[in-house]
Amino acid sequence: MALFSAPGLEADLHKLLLSEAPDDALDKRLQDHITASLWSTQQHHNSGVYFQYFREECEAWRLSDSPVTIQTYQDFLDLVEHLRRTRHEKRSAPAVLDFFPPIQAADDEKTPTPSLTDESTAEQLKLSLRYRFPHCDPVSATNSIFLTVRLWLMLNVGSSAILTLCPGRSSPEWTEDQSLDNLIDSCFPASEWGPRLSQWPFSLHAYNLERVGGFELIWTDHLADHLYLNEDLGTISVYHHVQVLRGLLQAKSPDQALPDRLLTETLQTLALIIPRANRECKTWFEKVHTKYAEIIDHGAGDVEMRHWARSPEKFKFWGQRLITIKMAYDASEPKNLGQWWRDRRRRVEWYTFWVAVLVVFLTILFGLVQSITGVMQVYYAAHSGQSG
Repeated sequence: MALFSAPGLEADLHKLLLSEAPDDALDKRLQDHITASLWSTQQHHNSGVYFQYFREECEAWRLSDSPVTIQTYQDFLDLVEHLRRTRHEKRSAPAVLDFFPPIQAADDEKTPTPSLTDESTAEQLKLSLRYRFPHCDPVSATNSIFLTVRLWLMLNVGSSAILTLCPGRSSPEWTEDQSLDNLIDSCFPASEWGPRLSQWPFSLHAYNLERVGGFELIWTDHLADHLYLNEDLGTISVYHHVQVLRGLLQAKSPDQALPDRLLTETLQTLALIIPRANRECKTWFEKVHTKYAEIIDHGAGDVEMRHWARSPEKFKFWGQRLITIKMAYDASEPKNLGQWWRDRRRRVEWYTFWVAVLVVFLTILFGLVQSITGVMQVYYAAHSGQSG
């Protein structure tokens, strides 16, 4: 059992994770303890956006009626520690399932685990989960692992019921024969680039992707969806939880699940997409954040860019998606006069187009002036004749 330094914290940790009123339990003291446990760091003063996601995920899971064995915040944190230690083991391995009460067979007619109900007393909730119930059904145990990984690593694994409640998100498959490490490897395949690729242009950032390329940026809470380009919808997903990325990087835990290189690259892609030194992009992001302050991490617009970040071949995990976005942006064509005016990618074509527009405009203008002048001449000539 973990040690509790703050008075009353133990009582908070033993409150229900999937409560109908999560705000009553998830106060600042408990938030600080959770982030310190997940990230092993005290740099968690800007974690409000993460806990907005935390609440929404718990609420979605509660509404889905997908059974889970874990009941309390302490159960969640204990399972995170257990998964860290067993991340090399298959999800169905005894070493992983040893966290739960004895697993009953799928065809066993025993009473299902009374998980996440009010049946457990306060004293029972203080017991280690393994000894709290006489048995545990396999579905509840599996769902507990899925929910914990969603809250901890922000990977969208889980039941189909959750996908129905939250459509539009990718859902990586985590089979029982895969370890947590295997899942992460499948979500983030590494690529080694050979020849040097073209540099990432200074003009290619979020503001121009929307205003020039015509793409829509979608802010995602799921790391595996980062930089995903949906060509049918013209959307680009951007994972924005900078505080989570920095927290995991600073943790320096030997049992860290996500590779440091992946976390660093993700931060640097944000520095590319939302460069803090670009005034137009900075202004654009501030407007977006003002509108969605509760769900977008403000730190996404304030990441320092490293010297190597403009070389796509340096990105072992995100290089392919960066190149896909660049190719789509280069291939995009303006769809209206506003995009034509802002699109300076091909200077010669831009000047040619606007010179042609100017010529057409002047031709129409002079033609209109001549027409009006002619009408006025006829009018005055007629009136002069009548006067004579």
